[in-house]
Parts: sequence; C-alpha cells; structure tokens
Amino acid sequence: MKLRTINIKAAIISFCIAASFASCKDALEETPYSFISPDKLGDSPEAAQLWVNGVKSTFNSGHFFAYAIFNRVYDVDSDDATGPNWAFAATGAGNFQENTDIRAYWNDLFTLVSRANFAISKVSEMTAIDEAAKNNALGELNFYRGWAYFTLVRAFGPVPLYKRSVSEGEDTNPPRASVPEVYAFIIDCLKQSETQLYSRTNPAYNAGTLSQEAAKTMLAKVYLNIASGALSGARVIVNGGQQGSWNARKAPQTLTFTKSVVAGHEAFNANEYFTLARDKAKEVMNVAASSGAVGLFPTWSEVWQKANRGGKEHLWMMYAVSGSENFGNFLTYHYSGIEGTGGVRVQSGGGFYGLSDHWYDLFETYDQRIRNGVAHKWLNYRGEPQWYPRKEVGSTDPAIGYDASHTYNDDDGHIALVNKFYDVSDRTVFRTDAAYPWLRYAETLLIYAEAENEVSSPTQTAVDALNLVRQRSNASAVSVGDFNKETLRSFILEERRRELAAEGSRAWDLRRWGIYLQVMNSIGTVDANGIVKSRQERHLLFPLPITEINGNTNINENNPGW
Repeated sequence: MKLRTINIKAAIISFCIAASFASCKDALEETPYSFISPDKLGDSPEAAQLWVNGVKSTFNSGHFFAYAIFNRVYDVDSDDATGPNWAFAATGAGNFQENTDIRAYWNDLFTLVSRANFAISKVSEMTAIDEAAKNNALGELNFYRGWAYFTLVRAFGPVPLYKRSVSEGEDTNPPRASVPEVYAFIIDCLKQSETQLYSRTNPAYNAGTLSQEAAKTMLAKVYLNIASGALSGARVIVNGGQQGSWNARKAPQTLTFTKSVVAGHEAFNANEYFTLARDKAKEVMNVAASSGAVGLFPTWSEVWQKANRGGKEHLWMMYAVSGSENFGNFLTYHYSGIEGTGGVRVQSGGGFYGLSDHWYDLFETYDQRIRNGVAHKWLNYRGEPQWYPRKEVGSTDPAIGYDASHTYNDDDGHIALVNKFYDVSDRTVFRTDAAYPWLRYAETLLIYAEAENEVSSPTQTAVDALNLVRQRSNASAVSVGDFNKETLRSFILEERRRELAAEGSRAWDLRRWGIYLQVMNSIGTVDANGIVKSRQERHLLFPLPITEINGNTNINENNPGW
C-alpha cells in the first residue's frame, strides 16, 4: 500500500494551492515550499493553512486531475456517458481488470487519506493558534478523509481503514474493514467536520473554501447513499433501453426495475438513514432561507460563469490554473472541446466525453440545461460546420437557434457536450483553469426531495425543493398531485440525471439504488456509438489493484469475480 512509502515532504506542499478562486493566483505566486520539511513549518495560522493546502494539492496532482484520470473512473461508467469508442476503452467499456485508471483511483484516494491523517496529527499539536482557526483547518482535513473513504467504499466495498497517520503507530497492513465499519468512520469524520468548519455566515469564513454547509451536505449525501442502498423491493422507472446505431438511433423507452439491496448495506435501516439525510439537508436549506450565504444562482448560465466560482451555490469546488502543467486540467478539452483560431470550437480540439441522445431527450425544449448547457455548433475534424442534435435540424423556432449553415452527420463525434467547463480564461489551451463542481446547493435540494419522499411519500415540501432546481433552468414546475412515492422517486432520480450530468453522479446513483446492472444491460451489448455497456455481477465493485493484494499481508482475495 502506498501509504507506507509516501514522501511526506512532497505530501505536505509542492506549491500553495489556494482554497478560493479569488486567492488562487496570490497563493501560487508565493515561494514554492517543496523543500520545507514538516518540522520546519512551525506553529501558526499560516502553518495550519500550509498543511491544509498541501493536502488539498492532491487533487491537482498525481492521477486525480493532472492527467485526467480520476474523472474517467468517477464519471464515464454509466448509461448516459458516450463518445468515440477509443475514449471509452477502459472503465467506460467495463474493462476493470488491471485497469491503470482504477489503480490510480485507489492509490490517490489513499494518498489523500494518508496526507490528511498526517496533517491532522500536526495541526492538532498546535498551541499558538486561535482555537476557531485551528478547528476550521481540522474540519477541512476531516472532510477530505471522509470524502475519500466515501469514494472508496462506493467503488470497492470493504477497504482498509487508516484512522491515524502511520507515524502515530497505525498498522501498515490493516485488513479490509466491512462496509458498515467504513461508513461509521466516514460519518464520524464528517460529523467532526460540520462542527469544526466555519459556517458561510461567519465573518471569519473565507469565500470559496469548505464550510459547515458543505460538510452537512456531504453528510446528507452519505446518509442518502446508505439509505437507498439498504432499501429493499422498491421500484424505479428509468428512461433508457436500446439506443440503436448511427443513422438508426432509437428513442428511449420507459422501463421499470425492482432494485436490489446493495451488498454491505443489509444491516442498515433505510428509513432511519433517509430521515437523517432529509434532516441534514434541511439544516443547509435553513441557512439558505435565512441568509444569502447559500442558495441557487438565479439562472443556469450563472452557475458556470468563471466569476461565480465558489459562490453561494458552489459548496465545494476544485480550482485550477490556466496553462499550468502542474495545476491546469483537461476538463475543458475533454468535456467541451477547445477553440481554434477565430474563437470557433473545433472537434479536433477535444470534446471526447459527452452524453447520449437518451440523456438529451430527458429535457423539455426550452430547458436552459440543454439550450445553454450543451454545445450545438462546432467544426468537425474535416473543418465542416456541424449541428447537434438531429431532432432540432430545420427548426424555425428562434429559441432553438438552429443554424442552417450547419449540418448533422451521425457519427461518434455527435454527442451532447456540456458547457459546464467552457467559461475559462483561455479556451485555446489544453490545460485550462476549469473548476470541478464537487458539491452544489442544487444537490442539497435534490437530496432533501428524495429523502423526504421516501420518509413521507409525496409531499409538497419535496416537490417544492425539486421545483426550485427545475424552474431555475426554465423547466416547468411539477405538482405533488402528479405523483405517488414510486413515480416521484423516479422523477427525482431523473432530475439528478439532468442537473448533475458530467459531475460524477450518474454511475453512483445507479449503483446506490441497486439498478446499475439492469439499466446498463437494458441498453444491450453496445450503445449507439458502439461502446460496450453490458455488465456482469462482478462490475458492481471495482477490483482491488493486484499490488494491494500482494503488498498487504491481511488481504488475500479480490472482489467477487476479479
């Protein structure tokens, strides 16, 4: 396990990665700290922040976002994700065995745990620092290790638990802890975090950093994951099924699946955890109702404007630096495509990871999430003007904005490319300063709506929270009288599918609801672009890296089927 051999000097600080977008440039212009050893950092508020920044820099380094590996594992193994076949040859096509992306996913998440544990041990010893500032630093570190284990347990099931730094005597070869044991540690970390972090209403809060509201939403998300995984016998309605092929694409079908209990969740009481999720999300909603510190941006486009990063809706973001080999990322290049000369988006400039026509068809015509949230025009690799999607070709509705000078050609480059990562400082470079939206207030509302429905069946408060998200994007409001528990459950999951696309949500929603295999296999062997979508029981969990099995004397077997 990499935890035993991490160079802690490198783990602490390469450069100061700023917590907020506003301060990112200033922090990066400071002196590099790659040669400062831990014992030289001192005991001060600045030192505590250096420890936090050193841990946080993990997201911009290694295999998280620096080489565009993390998001491939986190996001592309779903029914909606599609694009050129070569871009989906590994995780996106179900090729999990000895997958280098999945190995990196495992290693870097444990690197984050190791760094957070070591930093906690050092910050906890500080005495020459205000207690509130010290707690805020510890709250951020607890958040990161809680999130890391949440990400690990969803992907791998039982995993080794490192609750302390190895330097504090932690076992370097722990056995795999059970799913309930891992969740208990996650919940403990996040409960600490929510009490330690500043609220966004606190004058000491630094805009763009983690807050109590972020920790509460993360905790609500964990509770929701446990609850939905534990629920037995529930039915879920999904728009999906076979997608056809080029020039013969099929419309989505309405399919109903009966969910399975997710392995490891059998002992949890679903109603108890849905209640916990609802109540925790409501705490954040109460802050939004009483102050402007948290809330939705008025329009969909404002969510993704560079100037609004870290604002009231963005509870947790990862920031980057344009053009930087160390701190830039490929999100714009991969998910949106970059621009050539004249400010024209070009297919030869990326746009490999997109969404299917079935996803696009989930939206009403004037929903801003497709009108403004999806690219409709670009130049293909031959330099020809192209239009997406086919169903809008020839429209005379000015709200559609169809451009007759652009034609539709059906191939694997004609996919719904999101604009979430397109407002960046320079759209012509491969490594941009696109920010990754880990948690948004829109998800807080959807967590509340889902949990409230499961606890109390269709209620007006659940529908009200749902409508806040929908109407912000110009989608029509829905009425509580239109639903029963099953249909509202399904509608909320489809709303998550619409709202949180390309934000690392869909694959994990399918898994936590126990419908991953059914939804994926309903597509058939391949999707419309020829990407393998069929899955087997073994795909419910990722395989542990063989290096972990060989290196940890207390782990003797892999996940089922691997």
